[in-house]
Amino acid sequence: MVKSVKARVVALVVAGVLVVSLLAGCSGSQPAAPAPGGQPKAEQPKQEVFKVKFGHNQDTNSPQHRCAEAFKQKVEELSKGRVQVTVYPNMQLGQLRQQAEQVQAGTQEMSMQPVSVWGNFAQALEGFDIPFLFANNDAMFEVVTGPVGQEVFKALEAKGLVQIGVETGGLKVMTGKAPYRGPKDLKGKKFRVMPAPILIETYKAFGANPTPVEYGELYNALQQGVVDGQENPLQTLSMLKLWEVQKAVTITNNGPMLYVTVGNKKWFDSLPKDLQQNIRDAMAYADKIEWEDLKKNEEGYLKQLKEKGMEVYSPTPEEMQAFREASKPVVEFIAGRIGKDLVDKLMKTAEAANIKYSK
Repeated sequence: MVKSVKARVVALVVAGVLVVSLLAGCSGSQPAAPAPGGQPKAEQPKQEVFKVKFGHNQDTNSPQHRCAEAFKQKVEELSKGRVQVTVYPNMQLGQLRQQAEQVQAGTQEMSMQPVSVWGNFAQALEGFDIPFLFANNDAMFEVVTGPVGQEVFKALEAKGLVQIGVETGGLKVMTGKAPYRGPKDLKGKKFRVMPAPILIETYKAFGANPTPVEYGELYNALQQGVVDGQENPLQTLSMLKLWEVQKAVTITNNGPMLYVTVGNKKWFDSLPKDLQQNIRDAMAYADKIEWEDLKKNEEGYLKQLKEKGMEVYSPTPEEMQAFREASKPVVEFIAGRIGKDLVDKLMKTAEAANIKYSK
């Protein structure tokens, strides 16, 4: 009797050990639960994040900065955070040409700079600075975003650069101590221009003494009398408060302040194709905002200049014709640099757009 009781106890202990062993095996050594397709669920690989430095020279209250911020927001959304953009306004990454050089060298991924800056790298872009090429912003937009404009921008690629976007500051006007009633009033004046051969040649043709001055030094140059006048769109006059150092603005609309957003080509080509498309789509979205923003605000800029005491002068048709006649040699100068065929194509396309948008 005693033996059978002991035997039953031993059997119960052994059974308990087996149960504990089975439970331990179930909690920890089981393979991952199969996915619906029957395969074990694999961990998602961590996706690479691409960081972008995007610099420009404008104030944080400008259409160009709002464009850069819109691009940042949109590309981060489209790429689901795989592209992360830091925007550097107000020349934080250097003067205009410095930033362009940094993009070419690959130490800065993207920069939005005037076409006159990029023309120093790819001469074809100088064609956009043909005097009086565009009658208004709408005509400019049609040309620069159309086939001829894209043909011109293609020239950047041979210099290790790639055009990503195109923006506007509007058409340029002239400022000084008094209005300019034709080229005769510019004769002998020290006139600030961007460091660009076409702009220097243009003001020589107008009879002025063109003086290259970097954008960041413009206000001081006017204040100290280093130069007598300058050209810029209404937006820039407002942003820099040039009414403090200039008395009059002459509405010549003699050339575009066209901005181009450019990236380092090696960097751009190294990105996955879907991210390249995200960047282009986000820039197109932001550019549309920028062009509409500038158009909406131009009247406000002009009103502000008048309220701040600047004399605003619109030349007579005869005075404008004198400016146009004086600038004709500049067209030949540009043709000698970028080719007559391209100049003719630009002028023909712009003329058609000017007629279309003058109605």
